[in-house]
Amino acid sequence: MIQDWKMRLYWRLPVFLQEAALSFYAARHEKINHGSGYQEWRQRFHSWQSWSRADRAAWCAEQLPYIVELAATRVPYYREQWRHVDWKAVQSPADLPLLPRLDKQALRQNEQAFLREGLDRHALWMEKTSGTTGTALHIYRPHAMQPKWWALYELCRNVAGVAWDIPYASLGGRPVVPGDTQRPPYWRFNRRWHHVYLSSYHVSQRTAPGYVAAMRQYGTQWIEGYGSAIAALAESALAAGVPPLPLRAAIVSGDTLLPGMRVSIEQFFQCKCYDHYAQSEGVCMAMECPYGRMHLLPAAGIVEIVRDDGTPCTPGEVGEIVATGLLNDAMPLIRYRLGDYAAWAQERDCPCGNVHPVLANLAGRVDDYLVTADGRTIGRLSTAVKRSSTIHSAQIVQDRPGHAYLLVRPGQGYRPADAVAVCDDICERIGTFELEIIEVSEIPKTPQGKTVLVVRLADRPAMHTLYTMLLKP
Repeated sequence: MIQDWKMRLYWRLPVFLQEAALSFYAARHEKINHGSGYQEWRQRFHSWQSWSRADRAAWCAEQLPYIVELAATRVPYYREQWRHVDWKAVQSPADLPLLPRLDKQALRQNEQAFLREGLDRHALWMEKTSGTTGTALHIYRPHAMQPKWWALYELCRNVAGVAWDIPYASLGGRPVVPGDTQRPPYWRFNRRWHHVYLSSYHVSQRTAPGYVAAMRQYGTQWIEGYGSAIAALAESALAAGVPPLPLRAAIVSGDTLLPGMRVSIEQFFQCKCYDHYAQSEGVCMAMECPYGRMHLLPAAGIVEIVRDDGTPCTPGEVGEIVATGLLNDAMPLIRYRLGDYAAWAQERDCPCGNVHPVLANLAGRVDDYLVTADGRTIGRLSTAVKRSSTIHSAQIVQDRPGHAYLLVRPGQGYRPADAVAVCDDICERIGTFELEIIEVSEIPKTPQGKTVLVVRLADRPAMHTLYTMLLKP
């Protein structure tokens, strides 16, 4: 799993030295991300929930023309692609459709051409995307951006009533221990932050009591990570008869949070589960409020939701998320196609008092599609999968055009007819298509630790063996 020489060296260290290394890394991380400017930006963004629409427009008017001009004049990719585009006319979000949309593949193939001229990439902060949908991207950020981005992250935590300096645990795609580890500890403790890194790759009914005991030992008060991983820990602990562990909040991101997962998390950890939307590319951010509505943070970027032809969607209409980051002037991403679907909420008012746009129907990724026997590609399938509250989680595995398996993990009150209804819903959308239902005890995850809605085996050769074993009669 890990090819980096630093990680190979790290695995050779005894546990206490690994944990010392984590604390050292945290100190470096803190110096950059919580260093110069962090408190200033946190104070500036602190009132974001009460920003008026005029405040939001003023922020965009301050940031957008600067980012667009910088891209057009000092970033090689845009300078070439926008030669015949009137980029000077882009002064507000309403003008962004004058610019072409940016695909991930274009970024993947031309990473260095997106860097502002005159910068040494080795002097920048580098983030890697998870690579769930292809080769991981390298996103370069100026060090000055990090305090702003992390100030926004802290505001999201504050919405949930927690903060980075309150003891917490993480359960995501980070490889915490080697994959062949057979006995605990399956976690490591960062003493500087009172932060427990939990391995999502070793959670089971057998190991769950140890995980929970470690969280109790280290005084964990909240948890963050992939919704599917946190739900798996909660369910494994419940199945093992472990008493619930009351926390202040669970904040999930990185994969689709299904209703059954939320129920499991809230049942075991006895707290509200908050959904959070962000990405390594750093172009937009949204956070679920206590009333369950996903509000955008306007300081991070400008979000459009568009149809396939690029025209804007109306409220309630599901379309593709296109975002323009307002904070990264080292590697600006403008009208970037994130690969996710959503809709604008039809109701603009929220009891929490936040006036910013609300994302609704976060409906999976653009690459969550099936291929029919006649060659059509059909996406936006998550609504069908979410239709039954008795289905804990599900996944569609396509082995050939026109045929797929619906893997169903039953939830409380599940009946086989519930899975049949999901198949019928999908077939109503796409026409003739053969779906076979298989009930499973666990939905497989990608090598990055995420749960995805659609797996086309032709596109994921590394997972062939796993699914061959699962799907064989």
